[in-house]
Amino acid sequence: MPVNQEEPDIAYFGQITFGTGTPQNFDIQFDTGSGDLFVFGKNCGSPACEDKPKYDSGLDTSFTPIDGKDFEVEYADGTGATGDSAKTTIVIAGIPVDTQEFGVVNEITDDFEHPYVGIMGMAFSDASQNEQTTPITNLINNNQLDNPQFSFKLGRDADQSPSELTVGGSNPDRYHADTLTFTHLVDDNGGQWEIPIDNCVVDGEELNLEGRTGLIDTGSTRIIMPPDDADTFYAAIPTAIDNEDGTYALPCEEQHEISLVFSGKTWNIDPRDFTVEIDEDDCIGSVVYADTGSDTEWHIGSAFLKNVYTIFDQGNRQVGFAQLT
Repeated sequence: MPVNQEEPDIAYFGQITFGTGTPQNFDIQFDTGSGDLFVFGKNCGSPACEDKPKYDSGLDTSFTPIDGKDFEVEYADGTGATGDSAKTTIVIAGIPVDTQEFGVVNEITDDFEHPYVGIMGMAFSDASQNEQTTPITNLINNNQLDNPQFSFKLGRDADQSPSELTVGGSNPDRYHADTLTFTHLVDDNGGQWEIPIDNCVVDGEELNLEGRTGLIDTGSTRIIMPPDDADTFYAAIPTAIDNEDGTYALPCEEQHEISLVFSGKTWNIDPRDFTVEIDEDDCIGSVVYADTGSDTEWHIGSAFLKNVYTIFDQGNRQVGFAQLT
């Protein structure tokens, strides 16, 4: 299915159909870093819900409320949403998912200013804060997919390149099969797509940080490191200046060769994806720092994922990267 983006390369979303009777289509963000599904409900009175499409359970012949189960979710960036839990039939990439649990959101934090009106978590169900079974897991459990996997090609705004999601396998037209390399998830992954990182290379200098893992997260724009690791990373770029807000300033005209190494294979990040202009003549590096919950865990978002084709193999609990065609 085609995927749209919040420009430039900030977030990736697509249309999901909720309900039967009068099917309702909504733009929903695809987030491999979380495990919950929600959509704005018709009773949402938060400023972020104003003038946005909202789900109306009264139009949905498949709607079933889950009595006594509130919905509540909070994301790493501080966004929070609350509402009620329910079940209905949804359709993703043309495939129906019956009795899918989701959150009907009545309240959401003001910072949720996006072109989409909900989030679909695509991590494992263990990552759900509301004990939901994710749509992908439901499809796998119902034997509705050819393969227990899904794949992303994330486009780059500067190239006007398309984005797409394939459910139940991958699209061989989008990648060179002979470059496909899989990496198994770490054991203690908390339901996340978390894989070991062999190395990170900055302008030819190997950082050689031991025991680092990467959470592969389509819901994140940047590459997020713990502060000490970001300090080590930018020590290899003499012109970088810590803005002390989680970002490092860089001269806009500079180009840097940044690579990540997984399972012995090196993947380069396009310099345009690393040096990011946030205002005129004001640039930052797309590696930022925050508390990731661990001294060794990185969150690897679209700044990296735009440069590869990514296969999320839920059946074999592994992530595959391949060179884009």
